[in-house]
Amino acid sequence: MTQAEPSSLPTTIVIASRGRPEMLLDTVGSILAGDRVPAEIVVVDQSPDPLAALADLEPERGCVLRYVHSATRGLSRARNIGLRLASQPVVVVLDDDMLVLADSLALLIAGRQGRTDTVTSGRLLMAEPERPGLSQAPGALVTRSEPEVFRGRQPRQVVPGPNISLPRDVLLSIGGYDERLGAGTRFPAGEDHDLSLRLLDAGCEVRHVPGAVVLHRAWRSRRDLLALQWGYARGLGGFYAKHASLRDRYALGLAVREAQRCGRLALASQRSAPKASVWELITLAGMGVGA
Repeated sequence: MTQAEPSSLPTTIVIASRGRPEMLLDTVGSILAGDRVPAEIVVVDQSPDPLAALADLEPERGCVLRYVHSATRGLSRARNIGLRLASQPVVVVLDDDMLVLADSLALLIAGRQGRTDTVTSGRLLMAEPERPGLSQAPGALVTRSEPEVFRGRQPRQVVPGPNISLPRDVLLSIGGYDERLGAGTRFPAGEDHDLSLRLLDAGCEVRHVPGAVVLHRAWRSRRDLLALQWGYARGLGGFYAKHASLRDRYALGLAVREAQRCGRLALASQRSAPKASVWELITLAGMGVGA
């Protein structure tokens, strides 16, 4: 393996991909065009056919790309493969439909302040629609504009899915991602909520770095978004059920508050905004099915 140049960051970016080769190439290109590049990018591609354009990519600016074409299925499984292959102490997780702003990676890593028990998250904003009428699910975005620090269990999720930096050793010590949760499984979401809880329980500090901005491409139709929300809700219900316990009522409390929130919004918007009401009812029903 080529030794990283001094300009590269001691970081491995892990990208799980399936069936989006053009977007994946754009994501990798945006990383390599940044002010600072990582020492390594690991792409775990679960597409039917390998992507030769990445498999043959040479090291650039001190960044080595490791392309793995995998016959496995599932986002969490792919991320675990990338995590185990990563050679750097810090792992940054991205998705294959994202564009990284030039200074984002450097700011995300700087926000760690050199600590080995810290997780950092950045903002995830929606890019301009690929064409009129397309969008991205609001739940897939992170828009908090103020720095925040979290320690211990929180009343909400504080570690999103992508645009996060993670201490590799800590993540491995808690078992990585739960492969029963996440896209490509019976519970196609919730892996980020699960990871957030387990990292906080492991004593990690979570720092939100709003300057670290990644754009989530807006390429989904409304029908896609409804299906995505149904899957998100099922995964969330699965997460609640996994951690539900009468001895430890934290997850039960989260589930009750989320169900109450969905119910209130569905009732309040049924006349003024019926589409929003349907959205909340889909979330409520999906949570029940997932649980």
